[in-house]
This record gives sequence, structure tokens and C-alpha cells, in this order.
Amino acid sequence: MSSIRIHLYGKLRELAENSGCTDDSIIELAWEENETLVNLVNKRLNLSFDEIGEIFINHKLVTEYKDIIPSEARIALFAQGMYLLCGGQHLKGHGFIEKKGKEVNYW
Repeated sequence: MSSIRIHLYGKLRELAENSGCTDDSIIELAWEENETLVNLVNKRLNLSFDEIGEIFINHKLVTEYKDIIPSEARIALFAQGMYLLCGGQHLKGHGFIEKKGKEVNYW
């Protein structure tokens, strides 16, 4: 049976059983065929995109929330307000971009 592993950072760590500051805060869920990030975030994790800053799937920044999650994916969810250092700021043009309930195209 395929699964996905969701690595949580910042305030989102509270969703994991191990949520201490030195713990690996990971949730493992069964993979669902043709599932999008919208479904995963809103329905399975019961979160709003307003609570999430950056999302990575298999170490690649996600800018389209309707992307299908691949089997055995590694997903990283960073809480809103956590700013990635150096490389992350290069992705955002050295500025702070606020998401106002919609998808952001950083390019």
C-alpha cells in the first residue's frame, strides 16, 4: 500500500504526534490516487491555505495547488510567516510576498 509522508514545520508541527522542537514532526497517510493538494490540505488535514506558507513535494517548490500528489511523495508544509533563508528569498525576489487566499506564481 502506497503512502505519503508529510513533514511539518513551525506551528503546523502540532498536527504530528511528535511535535517538540527537536522532533521530526511527520504524518504518514495512505496515498489516494488523483488526490490534489487542495483535497489533502482542506479535507484530510483540515487546514486552510492561509495557515500555510510554502509547500514542497519531493523537494520542489509547489506553486499549483491543483497538482496531483504522486505515490510515495515527501511533502513539506511550512507554516505561514516562516520565511525561508537565503535560497528561499531568492525564489521570492528578496521580498516578502503575502498570499491572500490564492495561488502564488513566484516566477
